[in-house]
This record gives sequence, structure tokens and C-alpha cells, in this order.
Amino acid sequence: MVLPLDYSQMIPETEPVRLLDAVLEELDYTALLRLYSPQGRKSAVPPKILFKIIVFAMSEGIYSLRAIQRQCQVNIQYMWLLQGYKAPSHMCIGRFYERLTVPVQEDLFAQFIHLLSELDVVPMDEVYIDGTKLEANANRYTFVWRKNIERGLKKLKEKYPAFREEVSQALLPGTENLKDTEMLAALAEKCKEEGAHFVSGKGYHKSALQKAFERCEGFCAKRQEYEKQLSVLGERNSYSKTDPDATFMRMKEDHMKNGQLKAAYNVQLAVESEYIVGVGIFPNPTDTRTLIPFLQHMESRFGLKPVHVVADAGYDSEENLDWLREHGYESVIKPAQYENGKKKQYKKRIDLPANMEYDPDKDEYTCAKGRKLVFEKIRRKKHDSGYVSESYVYRCTNCQYCGLRKQCQRQGNRKQSKAIYINKKYNGLQQENMERFLSEDGIRLRVNRSIQVEGAFGQIKEDYSYKRILRRGKDAVYKELLFLAFGFDIRKLHNRIQEDRLMQRFIRKVDKEQAC
Repeated sequence: MVLPLDYSQMIPETEPVRLLDAVLEELDYTALLRLYSPQGRKSAVPPKILFKIIVFAMSEGIYSLRAIQRQCQVNIQYMWLLQGYKAPSHMCIGRFYERLTVPVQEDLFAQFIHLLSELDVVPMDEVYIDGTKLEANANRYTFVWRKNIERGLKKLKEKYPAFREEVSQALLPGTENLKDTEMLAALAEKCKEEGAHFVSGKGYHKSALQKAFERCEGFCAKRQEYEKQLSVLGERNSYSKTDPDATFMRMKEDHMKNGQLKAAYNVQLAVESEYIVGVGIFPNPTDTRTLIPFLQHMESRFGLKPVHVVADAGYDSEENLDWLREHGYESVIKPAQYENGKKKQYKKRIDLPANMEYDPDKDEYTCAKGRKLVFEKIRRKKHDSGYVSESYVYRCTNCQYCGLRKQCQRQGNRKQSKAIYINKKYNGLQQENMERFLSEDGIRLRVNRSIQVEGAFGQIKEDYSYKRILRRGKDAVYKELLFLAFGFDIRKLHNRIQEDRLMQRFIRKVDKEQAC
């Protein structure tokens, strides 16, 4: 005999596969086993073992089902995980992947995060949130745009009344008010009554009835196609025909170097103590409108509600800050104008309200020319999410013969006096956030955010070579990312154990002078 009967003799004690098997063995797989019927043919490999194999493959940067099958056939570590079962085929692994539901996988991930908090320090007092765009497994040139659909639907509705009038006068009197489907049914009945014979090809002449029927059929088919595409779009402006859940976004990796849009997903990660504790995918190309649903998702699915939410300037908005305060979160979000506010050029701009003098007693601003801007009205704006913001409009009493008007009114109609818009609620929320942002704890949190969550994305893209999503459909992509989070956290736990960094919560501590 060449190989020992027990593969464990050839696997060192410090290998990550041993830690993975020990940690995942502590999870409760009752919900997973319920997906399989006790009757009929059993699975070639128990689902718990298949789950461990996929997580281990993800931790090693192996994502293809055929590549996982190959590892099970030649790699001793995978053989050890199989516990004597025959190496599964890629079809067996794929069937398990399809059968595994999102709620079951989320339940396992929630158990896993709870177990990590017992093995290492993961108190969930704060989370570091960031997002990136990952290219979907879809053809780059299979786009469907909302504007094109709406334009085509509008033209179709403009052409149909003329066609309906033509049919009612020539073929079917009294049908000038019928819809396209009703008109199609009426024409079909007319063809049946007259025994019309449809012809096609060279040398045949179509009758007026056949032409009308085919045109009406084309109207119905095209309208239904447009309406179906609009239903797939939802609130989005584009989607891919290959993967309808993917949205076209502008990516950093531009293969044509011309700003080409690609089908992609906006992937959000929540990191605490270097571990990924939350995963979310969104169709929004920007991060601003992802924060609230992402935190709601983490709280409802994983039972996680941190105290501090640490994020970059892409998440700064009145709606986000207001929601965080109302729901008991403390925001440490970088203000959108924080970097510009430190520049000399920004401080010299006389058109900005921040650089004007404000008299709270009289509730008026004074411009660089010494003229007063008094309160005029309150302007309300309803955002796409339904949130309503209020801005106080202050307008200058007289801007005529002002030598600084070109600098003060850079945009807008210069025939009117200078107006500024002050969102007092947003300014108050930003002031509270800024106090936490500039505090000693805030400095420590934002420095660790740039290291931990951005470092997690860097490791996933470079060390794990995960730069493009392999599966299609929102649920399949989400399951793939959850498996990736499992593998990432197992590898991180192993590295922290080997480097003797357990119970080390923060990577780096800084003082205020060093950070500024």
C-alpha cells in the first residue's frame, strides 16, 4: 500500500481545512437537511459535507464546479472532508447549489457569525461598510435601456390610432374604440368567417385582411414585449438580456478605455474585527441608497444591530443620517465636502453659504459685497425613495451693479438676484456626525475602516482572484457571495490564530494629531 487508509495522517495540524471542519461542524444543519426528502434515492454525498467542500473551495479561490470536482478527485484535503464518500461530480455539486435556498444559507451564516464571536472578539459594537461594483456573468452588449423602451412604446401608441381608424373604415366598421388585443380577436373572427387563406413568399399577393391581421399582430407582440421589459426593469434604467437582474454601471476596469458600461452588481460588505459579517447586492450604481436597506437586511436576517456605522463619503445624505439617528445608530460617516472644505480654494469661494456671515437674530446672510440675503420661502423636494427634504431659500435684496456677481453667481440665471438654499435639518445632522467623526474614537474608527473593509475587498479581488461573478440571477449571485464570505472568514480566523492575533479588535490605534 502506498497511501495510508487515514488521510489525516498526511494533513498537518495547522492546515486551514482542519479548522474549517471543526468550526463548521458546530453549526446546526437541521434546516439544510429538511431540503432533502427522506424517501427516494439519497444524495451521493451528504449535504453537510458538500457544504463544507464548497466553503473550503471558496477559501482557496476555487469557484468553478468542475474545478471543485477535480480537487475532490486529486486533493487529499478534499478527500479527507469527504469522509470516504466518492468524489461528487460537478452536476451533484450544482444540484446542491440550486437546492440550497437563501434563507437556509443565511441561517447558517448567522450561526457562523455567532460562533466567531465566541472564538474571537466580534462584539458588533461597530461595523465598517463599503461597496464595490463586480462585473456580472453577462454579455457586455446585451443591454436594454429604459429610455429606448419608453420611446418605442410611445411611438407604438401614436401609430395604433391611425391603424385602428383605417381598419374600422375599410374592414370592420364600428371598431374605432377597440384595443389592440380586441382588434386582433375581431380580425381573427373576420378571417374565420370569410375563410381567408394566408399566403407568403414570392409571387403571392396578400389580401387587405391578411395585411391588417399581421400588422395588428405586430402591434400586440411589440407592446407586450415593451411592457414585459418595463416590468423587468422595475425602478432601474437598464438591464442585461443575459442576466436580467444585472444593471449596467460604469466600472473602474474599462476594457475599451472609453467609459464603456458593463452589466454589474453593487456589492456591499460589512466588516467587524476583520471578519465579513454582512453581505448585500443592489442594482444601484451609487452607494447612497444602499445603506438603509443593507442595515435593515443585516438586522432582519442576521440579527445584527451595531452601535456605530462607519462609512465613507459615498453614504453621506440627509435621508441616511436621519434614518440612522431615528433607529438608534450612531453614524461615523465622512462628510461629502470634508476634503474640499480643507482646501484654500474652497474657503475663498464667495458663492458658498458656508463662507458667508450669518446673523441668527435677524435670520439673514451677508455676502462678500456686504448685501443681505433674507429668507424668502421653504422649498420641499421629494426624492425617488419617497423621502422629503426641506430647504430654506434666502435671496439677496439687490444684486444689481455688483462687481462680484460673476464669482457669486457661477450658475443659474443672473437676471435674478442671488439665492442660496439652506437645509437646516441636514446641517444639524451633519454637525452631530462631524462631532463623532472628529472625536478620538471617530478617528480610530475611520482609520480602521479604511484598513479593514477596503482591505477585505482588496484581498477578495487580488488574493482570491474574484473580480467577476460567475453565476447569474440575484439569488444565485447572493449565495455565491455568502459562500465567499464563509471562506474568507475561515481563512481570516486561521491567519489570526497562526499570527497569535486572537482577541485583537483593531488593527491600528492612532491619536488625533497623527490622523489629521
